[in-house]
Amino acid sequence: MNNELKDNFKAIPDCSPEEIRQYRERFAADLKQYRATEKRYALPVLLVFLAGFSALIYSYVLSPHPIKWLLATGIVLIIAGFVSLVATAFLLQSRLKCPACHFSFLSDIANHCPECGSASLESGDWLGAKHCNACGKSLRTGKNRNFRHKACTNCGVFLDDKGL
Repeated sequence: MNNELKDNFKAIPDCSPEEIRQYRERFAADLKQYRATEKRYALPVLLVFLAGFSALIYSYVLSPHPIKWLLATGIVLIIAGFVSLVATAFLLQSRLKCPACHFSFLSDIANHCPECGSASLESGDWLGAKHCNACGKSLRTGKNRNFRHKACTNCGVFLDDKGL
């Protein structure tokens, strides 16, 4: 079996505790920057949504006659806020990568459990939830996600104790 991953990084069985510690330190710095960036983008997007909803409310509720230009401005601001939210989420998600294998950390579950890092995942049931035999977790994705990303799902390196 080939123990080399892309970009010449070692597979987990070949990593020393020192290498794993270095990966965790690099990831902690990346995660700190990710969270700061997330907070930096949250306020402007929230303000655009609030301005849009305020314009809509003022146009209909507080004014005796609907003000068409204010209504249109509110709708445009809400749409712009939604587009900004989606674009920001997409850009931030793709920026956080595993330092060991450079796989996107928050992407779909690959070969390893995101909770414990074990490679003992069973394929999904008819609802698509994978099951980890090591920690016993049934991993639902999407809106009803029931796990935290603590380990890389591509290589299994355990990177964060809290998880995302």
